[in-house]
Amino acid sequence: MRSLRPDESRAVLIGVAEYPDDGAFDSVEGASYNVLRLKDLLTDPAYAGFHRKREYTRTMLNPHTADGIRVAVKRAAEQATDVLFVYYVGHGSRVGAERELYLTTCTTASGESVETTGLRYTVLRGLLRAARARVVVLVLDCCFSGIATKVLGHEAPVEEALAEDELLDQDRVAEDVDEGLIDGVCVLASSGPTQTSEASDKAAATNYTAFTGHLVTVLENGGGDASPLLLGELFRRTEKRMGRFNVGHQPLMATVGTAGNLVMRQASAPPPEPVPAPVPTPLAPTGSANLASGTQADAEPLPGLLSWLPDGTILVHDAGYADRIIGMRARSVPPPAHDDTPTETDTSQEGKHDGH
Repeated sequence: MRSLRPDESRAVLIGVAEYPDDGAFDSVEGASYNVLRLKDLLTDPAYAGFHRKREYTRTMLNPHTADGIRVAVKRAAEQATDVLFVYYVGHGSRVGAERELYLTTCTTASGESVETTGLRYTVLRGLLRAARARVVVLVLDCCFSGIATKVLGHEAPVEEALAEDELLDQDRVAEDVDEGLIDGVCVLASSGPTQTSEASDKAAATNYTAFTGHLVTVLENGGGDASPLLLGELFRRTEKRMGRFNVGHQPLMATVGTAGNLVMRQASAPPPEPVPAPVPTPLAPTGSANLASGTQADAEPLPGLLSWLPDGTILVHDAGYADRIIGMRARSVPPPAHDDTPTETDTSQEGKHDGH
């Protein structure tokens, strides 16, 4: 498990939401929401902890040219010495006999024009390979994004064959890790090499695209406990959540080294333990006067002068104070009423006088 060093890390978040009205690509309305929300989360100290300033975390909404994306990523790759994080959302297109992956820009009108207006993935891959960062993370939320991954230790099917010099070339990256040149590389893809990606998160009813929407939800909710949420676990829970919502494409992750151990959400303090309500004791303390019975109880004294039992009995915990209370009660009791009705004795004595 490792947390990034903000002063030595960089992030580039790219989102293409708008495309030419007369073109072949529909708008990706969720792209803007994706980029803005990810920036909020990634730059929050409670999450990954990137610096929010533009020179550390760069957002690009609707870039017009592939060269603009290339320059931004190149600058970040040259500056980052700890973690480099690159995210792209938009339309992906496979072009040519080799079915190369291109990342479109807002000026890409069709598959035919993508070669002149879009960014070829191999160019992006070259920039990431040249990065000085100890950890490189690439997240692609677009159609055919699985081309950027490689299932380590397994041969891909013919229709999903990848170039030998992919970013995650196992032997090369493993050597760099063994030599201590890097800590690792991780690629997250929203879909397989031959799959499209859903541009809206209809099942979960959010404003995001399907993959990023589920990833953001998992990131916001954490792991359901106080422990840190790591990049690899973030992907696995996102994949599981997408399955529960029946999303029509399979996300992929490829990682080498310890990149999957990057902390994406910091540990949170556990909720405080509930404090049980005090249970009143039915016993009166020693030296306490029971005003209802006038007797003394045998329990240890409690703080304070008065307390009440459930039956309405008042306990006074100070003997002197109890005496005063009892005295006040005695004085407050009125004397018996005098009956002036004459008795037989009084009647028989009427008329008798002592004489003088």
